[in-house]
Amino acid sequence: MTVPVKKSIAIAIAAAGLVAGVIGARSWTQKPPVEVRALETVLRRLSRGNDLGSQPIAFMVASGSYTAQLAEQRGLCKPDQCQMFTQLNPYQRYGNGWDELIRQGYTLGDIEGWAASSGTVVIPRATFRAYGPHTGYLACTVAHEIAHIRRHHIFEQSYHLNHNLKGQPEEQKKLAEMKRSREFELEADRDAATMLSRAGYPGRVCQQELEFMHRSVGDGSITEPESTHPGYEERLKAMRAHYDAMEKQPAKTQANTRASYSYDRSDNLLTLTPQQR
Repeated sequence: MTVPVKKSIAIAIAAAGLVAGVIGARSWTQKPPVEVRALETVLRRLSRGNDLGSQPIAFMVASGSYTAQLAEQRGLCKPDQCQMFTQLNPYQRYGNGWDELIRQGYTLGDIEGWAASSGTVVIPRATFRAYGPHTGYLACTVAHEIAHIRRHHIFEQSYHLNHNLKGQPEEQKKLAEMKRSREFELEADRDAATMLSRAGYPGRVCQQELEFMHRSVGDGSITEPESTHPGYEERLKAMRAHYDAMEKQPAKTQANTRASYSYDRSDNLLTLTPQQR
């Protein structure tokens, strides 16, 4: 969601000679980084058979939470106040010692993704390295974060906390908030699997991605009352059940999303802008 999590949720217009184009065509004076190109490839495929809405969605490749952990260890930020280091631009040279933090964050970091309520999805650069050639797995993560945005999960969580849980004891309120968070994660998992199915990805790719991701990050946890995300077994069981249901009744495809894509190198943002039908 708004903070980096294991798999889990500034719209840019092309500048400095970068020209956006309609789906299937675009012209840029410089090639974007390889990870950004991989994101665009995934988004173009997800746009087939899926209605991604009418609002632009921006995507940023970031340095990741391992970079922030290193910054905290070096005393560059106070605990729980290191978010800036998580979202540093990994393609920029800072020249103040941060470059080494970013390098280590890339080589030692793992699969992550999160979204902001503003419509920006953040995928740390290490995620691309960890997934390697598994572009379908990357598509699952991207679709999961798009689902958080499309369903306004951050707003819904805030509303739930401030309306439905108002006046409850703090401990009870916290547990109910975490329970709702886990429900949103399972909902985003289901949406992601459905989106990939509509886009023509074969088999149970998002179920396979969950297994791959949990092993990659070393997370075999169970669901705890204080957990923001379901544990490994619960999450996998829910995904299996969703694929079982889709095999009995396949998801109906939606209208393709016609979109333009622009990459702003200075803002490090790839923006998908749906076109009016």
